[in-house]
Amino acid sequence: MRRRNLLAGTTGAVCILAGCTGSTFDRLRTTRPGTDDDDAGTDASDETDRDAAESKSDDAITVGDPDDAPFLGAHPPHELTLRNEGESDRTVSVTITTDQGSGDNRADSTVDSGDDALLERGFDLSAREELVITLVEPRSYAITVTTGDDGTSESTVTDGVSRRPFDCLRSRTTITLRGTDVETASSSTTIPCPDPDVVDASLAVGEGQCAGRTDRERATVEFTDESVVIAGALGTPTPCHDLSLAEPTYDADRDLLAVTVAVGTQAAANCIDCLGIVGYDARTDLEGRYPDTVAVRHRRRDETRRITTAESPAGE
Repeated sequence: MRRRNLLAGTTGAVCILAGCTGSTFDRLRTTRPGTDDDDAGTDASDETDRDAAESKSDDAITVGDPDDAPFLGAHPPHELTLRNEGESDRTVSVTITTDQGSGDNRADSTVDSGDDALLERGFDLSAREELVITLVEPRSYAITVTTGDDGTSESTVTDGVSRRPFDCLRSRTTITLRGTDVETASSSTTIPCPDPDVVDASLAVGEGQCAGRTDRERATVEFTDESVVIAGALGTPTPCHDLSLAEPTYDADRDLLAVTVAVGTQAAANCIDCLGIVGYDARTDLEGRYPDTVAVRHRRRDETRRITTAESPAGE
């Protein structure tokens, strides 16, 4: 396969597999949906177009950085295969963008190219050859493939790749060029979905102060770096009271992780006589995957209140 000049810069990380992947990613990428290598699962679409092309390019492309993708074992990368099943060489240009649509996470009828393109590149695809593009990050993508020497004679826009980051699916999209036709087929196979496993939990407590009229107990939740990070503030009897973190608990039936921050003892022998507000940062490191929901609770004496809940982020 002869690669043409780059059509546009990319905003996402694009690299050759040998230069940016680790053993876990290599194993996941080479295990295709619907093959005997799958641990278990049910095919989520028809099994059309699964025969391999006679020639496969070694110049596979990765869009995204495997190091930035959370829980690769639970959320394998999506494989996009371009296959030329004709008897002559084909000129192909590929544009991949983040699908900004909402609701059903499907692409629009057209895809704008430009600075927001994750990949915008042209290829010369030999007869009976296929090119594999691996989409690493769990998000929704819109894909445009244009074929023809003049760049306008034939074109197709896929329905898009919908990827919730917690789908526990191994998925694949194949775009086949056959004569003047362009065909698109998708398949996916469920894989065992691990439960979230808490490997560490920590609490950093700020300096307390007298609570003003506008001070309220609060908590915000962020899902980042395979951790749940909570920034909050808890009301205390005095500004000198310490805070403590209970062991996070996971409810598998509701797929819910509960994090409880409690009022502790007064750290100072003498303290100003006012109701306090104490800020904190709580972090829970996980293995397996993110839970569907995180509940943050505050505890004072025998009273426990749910302050907020947060859903794990959907695919972008």
